[in-house]
This record gives sequence, C-alpha cells and structure tokens, in this order.
Amino acid sequence: MDKPYLSAVIIAFNEERNIARCLDSLADVADEVVVVDSGSTDSTRTLCEERGAVFISHAFEGHVEQKNWAWKQAKGSWMLSLDADESLSDELKQALLLWKASIDPPHLAYGFNRLTSYCGKWVRHSGWYPDCKLRLWKRDAAAWGGENPHDRLALLQPSSEGHLEGDLLHHSYHSLEDHERQIDYFSDIAAASYTGGLWASWPLIRGAKACFQWVKTSVLKGGWKDGATGWTIAYMSARATLHKYRKVHRVARGKRLLQKAGKAKVERVLIARTDAIGDLVLTLPLAGWLKQSASEIQVTLLVRTYAAPVAEIADAVDEVLIWDPVSPPDLTGFDAVVLAYPDPAVVRAVRDAKTPIRIGTGRRFLTIRMLTHRVWQSRKRSGKHETWHGLHLLYRLHLTPGWFKPGLIVPEDPKEWSALCKWNVVPWELAQHAITGASTWLDSDQRCVIMHPGSAGSANNWSLARYQEAAEWFLQRGCRVLITGTSAEGKTIESLRSMNHPNLVDVTGQLKLGELISLIQSADGLLASSTGPLHLAATLDTPCVGLYGHEAPAWPQRWHPVGKQARWLVATNVDKSTGLDVSVASVWEAFEQLWTEHGKR
Repeated sequence: MDKPYLSAVIIAFNEERNIARCLDSLADVADEVVVVDSGSTDSTRTLCEERGAVFISHAFEGHVEQKNWAWKQAKGSWMLSLDADESLSDELKQALLLWKASIDPPHLAYGFNRLTSYCGKWVRHSGWYPDCKLRLWKRDAAAWGGENPHDRLALLQPSSEGHLEGDLLHHSYHSLEDHERQIDYFSDIAAASYTGGLWASWPLIRGAKACFQWVKTSVLKGGWKDGATGWTIAYMSARATLHKYRKVHRVARGKRLLQKAGKAKVERVLIARTDAIGDLVLTLPLAGWLKQSASEIQVTLLVRTYAAPVAEIADAVDEVLIWDPVSPPDLTGFDAVVLAYPDPAVVRAVRDAKTPIRIGTGRRFLTIRMLTHRVWQSRKRSGKHETWHGLHLLYRLHLTPGWFKPGLIVPEDPKEWSALCKWNVVPWELAQHAITGASTWLDSDQRCVIMHPGSAGSANNWSLARYQEAAEWFLQRGCRVLITGTSAEGKTIESLRSMNHPNLVDVTGQLKLGELISLIQSADGLLASSTGPLHLAATLDTPCVGLYGHEAPAWPQRWHPVGKQARWLVATNVDKSTGLDVSVASVWEAFEQLWTEHGKR
C-alpha cells in the first residue's frame, strides 16, 4: 500500500491577514495546497501563489457548498481542511508527519483539538476547548454538511474516527470589532437559512435564549475560569444569539409581506426624498449602496420637480419619478419603499399603492400606523449625519429575499458615502452654449470661486455684508468670484451683485439646476451655508467650504457636506448684524489648504 498523498484545502475571501500563516504551517506537511477563493480584492492571491498554492476562483455559494466543491478540486488520496484563520501547532505538525509515514491508516477520518485565540489570549474554557474538529479524511469517505454557516464534516458510512495529538490553532478574533463583524456575518447566514420554528424569534423568547447562552458560556462551560476574556466571550455569545433570532424574525416578516403581495423577492425599490435639493444629495448614497451590494435591484427616486435634475444624473438611479401632491404619480408595482423624508402625503400614497414593505421613521403617529418597518432614532439631536440615518433606514431592507449579502454593515465613514455617489454631469464646455455670455464666466488663468449667499432660511448663514467682505477679500487675492442664486434670491442681495469689479460675475437667475451643476463641477471652489449648492460641490469633488452654527438641529454633525474636498467652519456665536461669527480670513485659509492638499492651481 502507498503512503497517504495529502491535499490541504482552504476556502478564502480577503484573508491577507491570515493566509500566509496558515500556508506556512502546512509547508512541510501537505503534498498539495489548494485555495478556493470567492473573489478576494486584497493580496490573498499573491500571498498564495508566492507559497506555491493552487489558487482557484469560485463564487461563494455557502460554507457547506464551498467546502464540498473545494476538496473535489484537489488530487490527494487524503484531504486536510483548514480555515484561512487556522494554522497547525508544532505538536500537530509532528503528529501529521508521523501519520503520513504510516501505510494504510487504520481510520477513515481523524480529528484534533482546536485552540482559539481571543484578542491575543488562548481560551481553554467557555465551551471553546478542546472543541475537537474532524478535518482529515480519506477521499470520498466524508462530506461537509450542517447548516450554514456552521459546517460540519461527517463520514458517509459508519466507521471509527481517529484522533491526532496537538492543537489546531484558531486565530479568530484579533479585536472586539473582529468578533462583532463575525457575529454580523454568521447571524446573517444563520437567519437566511433558518428552518426552525418562528416562535423562537419572538422578542421574549429570543431574549430568554440570549440570557441562557450567557449563563451556559460563563458558568456551565467554565467561562469564569478564563477571567475577563471569559466574561467578554459570554457577553458576545449572548449577543450573537440575540442578533441571530432578531434577524430570523426580520427575514420571516419580509418573506411574509412579499408573499402576501404575490411576490417572491425584492426587485424594485423606491427611495422617497421630496424636500430640498441638499437633502436629496445627502440621500443619494442610499441608491449607491443598494446598487453596490445588489446590482440587479431597480432603484427609483421619488423627488420634487425642482430636484429632478440631481436625481437624473446619479449613476445608481434607474428611474426618477416626480412627486406632485395634486396629481401624484402611479406608485404601484414597487416591492419596497424607503421614506428618507416622511412626507405625510407620500406615506399615504405608498400605503394606498399597497407597497409590501414600507420603511421609515417611527417617530410620527402616521408612520406608526402605516409603515411596516420603523426606525426609532431621533435625527434632530442624535449627533448622527443625515446620510447615516438614511443608510440605517435602508439597512432594514437587508436580508429580505432579493437583497442578501452576508456580513453587510452600514458604512460609517463619510469617505465611504462619498465613494457611493457617481455622476453623469454634462461638461461645462457643452452646457455653457445654452447660456448667453457664459463662455466668459470661467477663466483658466484664475481661481474661479462660486459664492452662493442664499439659503431660503433653511440654514444659519452669514449676513450680506459679510459676503461682500468675502468677495472683496477673494478678488484682492486674484480670484474670479461668481455670485449664484435664483432670481428671487437675487433681489435680496442687490448690494453684493452691484459690486463694481471686472472679476465679479453676477449669474443669479441665469442658470437651470443642471447648468449650475455643470458650473460647480468646473469651478475651483464654492462658498455657502448648508444649502443644495454646497452639498452638490462636495459630492462633485469641487473644493468647498460650508458655514454652520454649533447648535442642533442645523448643526454640522447632521448636515456637513460629504466629499473629499469639503470643509466646514462652525461659529460659536450668531451675531444679529453679521450672522454666523466665522471670519473671512478663516474661510480663505480653508480654501488655501484645500487647493494645496489637492494640487489645485
């Protein structure tokens, strides 16, 4: 009989942090190493190929399915399965080498103990050790089963199992954040594949299950012997149980609502934002996030007529509907609606249209009665950004059939929000032809800065005199200043518009919104309070500076511009005569920093 030819098989996805350690531990043990990867975007592939592993790409179908597919790609007579965050201890290596030296091993499969590291500490209690795992088997003698994500290797026919000395080292959790991410990931998969009784997801029952999980881990499984680490594990285990059954409830409810409407999955989503232009701009990352994680879903925006040009150039938006309360559009046919702004008329309209899933704030009497999914955070004084609140509304739709991406979490970083917005803007070189005299507005030899003094009373602002001071300051330093605004706003800023300077260009009342967007994209800067033009400039990566007061609800914590080249200055006082107490010098300094950082002329 021949000695065993051993193939080590690993499934991976973005494992650059772990894969090298795993492969290095197999170097003297395995005759072949096969890594089946489900689309890593980091250096996982490079690290594998540098170490001589066979690297195969295969779309992820579930842990059980992926592992069964993976071992069939190997050519060994025996299989050794490791996760990417596992490695062999020295003692286990020696045991495997001795096992390989044998001819015709007596068992069809072998297990070994797994020892887990939690935030740098090896855990020997809490139900985590010895945690024996069956990982070594003769080809075709076993297969992966279990319920995703908790895969389990089982022999295909009754037979004795051997045990090898030494530990399989599990480098699972480097930080609490790692554990939280895994809880999100595994609870998503567990909820989607759950086949048990739905009574277990009832609020009181899932709470009781979480409490019992804590007692079991900390007391019955000896977690207290692991000290502070054991208590932390007990808490996180209880939290994982609570998350799982909360999501089971969410999945079941989504299925039930869709089935009641005769639908199998979410295919069309309506995002409703029927207030101001700036609010719409801060809502557009929702469309980008949904498209990024579920590109097959059709995204429709419901907006007011004046905001439609913004929605129409958003790359992630498939359709734009205009909201007119006098003559509302047909809102039937949508599978879900996200009410980013809880306009009462829109709430009633989507209820009357029998949209199966209706998501919005629960902090209105009307929405409590008419929505199916409610979020209870207060926007006014939460200290969270408007985009953050919108994304959390949309997240309530996740795990509903049609949108399932295990481990999906709400983006928290404004840089991520900015990246979710892509635009199809008409270049200014083309847009200017429709406007008399517009070809002279911008000068390639000068920094061209837009000042937008109007705010329609929706935000704290400078006084008109302070804008005039700013215009003089910028003009004196060689800039070209363009004054923008609607015709109505132009009537309130006559003294600014009438300033006599060859490099001051008054364009108030001359631009449609689409043309203004093109102009903003080509300008070298924009100065405004928290208005639509400011938020447009930020998302278009035009250097911009916003003016804000420090008190809720119109504070920057909720309304700051989102973009790589956006800055905002916060006044601690609001003077009756000069408005926001922000100096012109500090505004100029902010622009100079932006131009220097981003290589602007």
